[in-house]
Amino acid sequence: MVSPTARAICLLAVIALSGCVSARSGSTAVTRMFVLQCGENSTNDVSVWSPGVDVGQPRVFSNNCYLIQHGSDWFLWDTGNNDAVAMVPEGVPTAGGRLTARMPKTLIRQLQEIGVQPTDIGHLAFSHMHGDHCGNGNYFTAATLYMQRLEYDAAFGPEFARFNYNPATYGNLRTNRVLLLSGDFNVFRDGSVIIVATPGHTVGHQSLFVRLPRTGPVVLSGDLAHFRENWEARRVPAINYDPEQSLASMEKVATLLQNTGAQLWINHDKAQSDRIQHAPQWIE
Repeated sequence: MVSPTARAICLLAVIALSGCVSARSGSTAVTRMFVLQCGENSTNDVSVWSPGVDVGQPRVFSNNCYLIQHGSDWFLWDTGNNDAVAMVPEGVPTAGGRLTARMPKTLIRQLQEIGVQPTDIGHLAFSHMHGDHCGNGNYFTAATLYMQRLEYDAAFGPEFARFNYNPATYGNLRTNRVLLLSGDFNVFRDGSVIIVATPGHTVGHQSLFVRLPRTGPVVLSGDLAHFRENWEARRVPAINYDPEQSLASMEKVATLLQNTGAQLWINHDKAQSDRIQHAPQWIE
């Protein structure tokens, strides 16, 4: 079995090599990224996600989607809460009643405000297939879909309910062109957008390494860790599919951060999210 550190070293080698290829060939890299506000979810007991800590304490989860421009291509990472939630201002119970989901502005409206239509998006990936990350998947049937094979089989197979997945939010993607992955993947072959396999929260969870022209590299971590405190203490929620894989994936990403100088952007950490510029502004 390959250790998490070894996997991270392999990924770093891919990044370094592809960066050299890009420099020689003049390939177009990432030019900018929009951070879209794809809902907020609140709980009355955050200890479900932070085991043994803050029992009975409320917390609000940020929930972002990320639209990345690479030359003339658009790559969308996650699609957030379903836009129908925006029609219910008081929020919609989800996650077995543990969360209340809200959507102040629909994803489609936010895309329209920056001049992008769903059919313009040629590349689509989800950190995983829980409803707060793939709630608007059905809009993007023109895109190539990048998924870990295990996640795809769980989401589109007959036992989707066992994994807490709901095909009503993404079932239209069955007809998309799909690249089934079994590990890390260099999307544009220039090291600027790399899918990083980080299983544990779900069977085929993945994170995203993005090299921005001015900000530098960032890792969009999905639900690798829900909050900064959980990341630092290596806390793994009991609801994760595989706690041991979760810890191994955290160590893999920690090595990646150390060796690339990348920032870790934790999707549900509202304090961090509030410091990040959101659409219609963009980040370079």
